[in-house]
Amino acid sequence: MTSSPSHAAISGPGAPSRPKRAQVSKACQRCRRLQKRCSESRPCPRCARVGLEEECLRGEGHAQQPIDGNWSYPQLPASLSPEAAHATSPLAVLPQRRRSLPPASVVGYCFRRFMAKLYPTIPILSPEYAELLAVEADSPQGAEAQCLVTAVCAVVLIQVEEPGRRLFEADGILHSTREFGELLFEDAMAAHNHLSLRFNPCLERVLATFFLYAGHASLFHHSQGFYFLREAATLWLVLRIDEGDGLRRRLADRLFWVILVSERSHGIRYRRPVTLQVVPSGPDLDADAESDTNLSGLRRLVALFRPLDTVFFALLNQEDTVFVSRLVSPLDAIQAAIGSALEPQHMGELCETQVANLKVTQLWLLVVLWQLRLRLGLLVEEPGMPCHLTFHYPVEVGEELAGVIRAISLESIRVHGVGINEKIFDVACAMVDVLSRVPATDKSGTGLESIRYFRELIHELPGGVSTYDVLLDKHMTNTLPGLAR
Repeated sequence: MTSSPSHAAISGPGAPSRPKRAQVSKACQRCRRLQKRCSESRPCPRCARVGLEEECLRGEGHAQQPIDGNWSYPQLPASLSPEAAHATSPLAVLPQRRRSLPPASVVGYCFRRFMAKLYPTIPILSPEYAELLAVEADSPQGAEAQCLVTAVCAVVLIQVEEPGRRLFEADGILHSTREFGELLFEDAMAAHNHLSLRFNPCLERVLATFFLYAGHASLFHHSQGFYFLREAATLWLVLRIDEGDGLRRRLADRLFWVILVSERSHGIRYRRPVTLQVVPSGPDLDADAESDTNLSGLRRLVALFRPLDTVFFALLNQEDTVFVSRLVSPLDAIQAAIGSALEPQHMGELCETQVANLKVTQLWLLVVLWQLRLRLGLLVEEPGMPCHLTFHYPVEVGEELAGVIRAISLESIRVHGVGINEKIFDVACAMVDVLSRVPATDKSGTGLESIRYFRELIHELPGGVSTYDVLLDKHMTNTLPGLAR
């Protein structure tokens, strides 16, 4: 029997050596600060991607800045740097690492924009809580609050504002809102990475993690987004809040439902499992002391996703433990719950932003249910059958969706970011599939017009130009070439 070569023989002089990883002799200042990989070329690809070529080149002539030192945003004059504005409030992530908050003018603007644009959909911050955050962020022990403030500013600038605007030129910030938002997001990520070295599941930590998920979702980082969404859910489950802290308790209860809705929506789009479940002892939105006007949108959103339990996701993910014969009644119950979640008497209380999110989400979920029935062979085409059991159902849903969107402003849809465009894209693709395979009816012409309308709409929404416009065009070309032309 031939013996195997010894370790000495393998590692001898004649053995092939593993190639060494390429080392960069000197990283640029920004990559050193972020502790990211750099390259020998200048400007480096990381700085070039966010429009900081001049800053990267200019930094080559400066002395190296210690990674653990204070820093300021690129192109900020010294009199307007965060260190000057917040000299007594550095962002102390760890005792050896000190950071700075965005300028006070940026923080104030972003929190006002959050309350005006995002609060109706995710009411997980409040003016009173923002004041407490400002106090905590000014203390050396407020690392979680400082990370949260930076993450909120980043999400607002990336998701809400027009990418090319330069809102803070008066403060010496010459970047566009998109570029500056991505810079802040990188700073929030770096702060979170250092916070992860210690276990401190406070409300600020959970909120910061959720906003990092929102930032990743807006930047099309779907896998990273799922990681932070799952981390936010886990942190919430171990969260402990003092009984006397009513403000944080109310916000934590709302945050539970926002994470649950986000997790189930993400799970449907990318076939992911879910963590949070609805139990009798869970948070109660009706117990919130605020008026129904502030929370009615979130209550309706929860009503849409609440029926989607573990049985639904087991079926959606094609788990072997699910028997189709037992699922007809549960699917009918889910269909009825989603269809009745947005009653007309409740919709009158909502603002246009809430209506846009709720109606698009409701009709998208109905199409998801239809696709599930189609895969299970539960559709029929007989006279007198309910419309949701017929093959033409997505066309009817799409026509209703087109009517809803035409009645509201484009801004009320765009403010919800990439997620709402994904849902409209899914409905449009389902319509294309139906009209390409089912014999034409009197409604086929109207359905084709709705698809053309969605094609133009998707182009105007976040992610349309870069992703969904191209995907829809390819799907139409392959499935319904006459319409694509």
